[in-house]
Amino acid sequence: MATQNSNQTQNQFGNITFREIHKNAWLKKVTSNVKKKREALWVVFCVHDDTDAFLEMYLSNKIAVLHKPDWFIHLNEVQHVSPTICPNEQEYEFVLTLKTEVVRLTAPTWDQMRDWVSSIQTKLQELRILSPKDNVYSKLPEVGRGPVVSTRSTRDPNSPLPPPPTSELEVLPGIEIEFSNSDSGRPLIRHWNRSLSQTNSSGEETPRLRRESSSEPEVFRFDNLFNAVQQINTETAACHYERLFQGDPGPSRQLERSSSALQQPPLSYKTFREQQVLQLQREMAHSGGVRLQLRKKDCINSVALADAFDSVWVCGWKQREQPMLYNVLHIGDKILSVAGIPVKSTAEANRILESHYCGLYVDIIIKRVPHGQVFLIQRETEGQSLGIVQENNTAVIELVEEDSLAARQGLSAKTKTCDGLSLTNWVLTEVNGRPLNLFFKKNQVRDRLNSVGRDISILVQPLDLIKQLKKELKALRNYKEYILQ
Repeated sequence: MATQNSNQTQNQFGNITFREIHKNAWLKKVTSNVKKKREALWVVFCVHDDTDAFLEMYLSNKIAVLHKPDWFIHLNEVQHVSPTICPNEQEYEFVLTLKTEVVRLTAPTWDQMRDWVSSIQTKLQELRILSPKDNVYSKLPEVGRGPVVSTRSTRDPNSPLPPPPTSELEVLPGIEIEFSNSDSGRPLIRHWNRSLSQTNSSGEETPRLRRESSSEPEVFRFDNLFNAVQQINTETAACHYERLFQGDPGPSRQLERSSSALQQPPLSYKTFREQQVLQLQREMAHSGGVRLQLRKKDCINSVALADAFDSVWVCGWKQREQPMLYNVLHIGDKILSVAGIPVKSTAEANRILESHYCGLYVDIIIKRVPHGQVFLIQRETEGQSLGIVQENNTAVIELVEEDSLAARQGLSAKTKTCDGLSLTNWVLTEVNGRPLNLFFKKNQVRDRLNSVGRDISILVQPLDLIKQLKKELKALRNYKEYILQ
């Protein structure tokens, strides 16, 4: 049966690398007996390793953190996800049709029922478990057959919007990720539920997959990625494949690439930590900024913004209510525009978010941690000191020991203030890709720095900026809800 009990949980979930939660709430499960009994359960919709989708059901929401559901449903063979048309006694039912059974769940309101159906359908379409309902663009005419059609883009190169599809669409609209290889001032584009780009194992974009145009810089395009890989597969009889790494905290897509077809030896393996740091460095270095496509309801009263140094900054978000924001936001991100309108204050940003300018989704362009630096430090032995001395056990770096591991990577104890007029200390804001509590808890920073493993990544930012962000955050009502752990 598709609905399985907790005795099978350990075998099913024992080897997962990461678990991405998309939605959770109290729902009622309708049994299939004559009386149609309704049982209230804490239901979690999640994806394991970006490949396996599950509905996990718990008798109590307090035990959900243990990841040992009382029942779970594997959704990789689901055939339909259908909402109700007419509510029955103020209960709004939606149905998941699997090969072996039909699962019926009810939500307390119409909006919640529609939101559950939309969330499940969207993710399953992205995983290619369900077929999308979007338009599919046809292939362009082949050269030498019929009239010549110009493929040159007519888009304004200064516009941050992505160009229209120019080939058969193999990836769902709205989840493309594009990276500009030049300093043309155009922003990178990141979808709200993606944290890692797709590159080869050396961190470089595959030359075969670049689009050539005389009027604009080369752009790495994911909309023709699948076609290009298929073409490589047909050009070689014996191919060596390798799978790109994927792991916690954010999902990355799976990709099989023919390295022998590129007539290159297998490239050096990059760990997840190296890929994570490389990705963040690329986003921080991009002059045009990063475009985030977020749901409007995920932004309003969910993200803490701060005014500092004549700009708007991200200083936290409601981590429990909006766990997906973890994949696209960092403390210290600078907001450049909201819905295409430049902003200079949090009041302007919030006014635009609540106005008619924003639809279901809103484009937010940010400068990724403009005053920060990220480092990857590799220990030679387990437990080796990084050479970072904390100030009174806080996240402030008081001293970097000479010739230590951190010093060899270029980390100094001092940096320029945001106004560039003096020097100040660095502050640790992330360790291993996870944000630190700005108000720190006892030995949290020390424990993170001494975490198990030889590879460790740190993100540091100037003390004057962090002090101002903490001050602005503390001025917010219920500010503790926005503190990250």
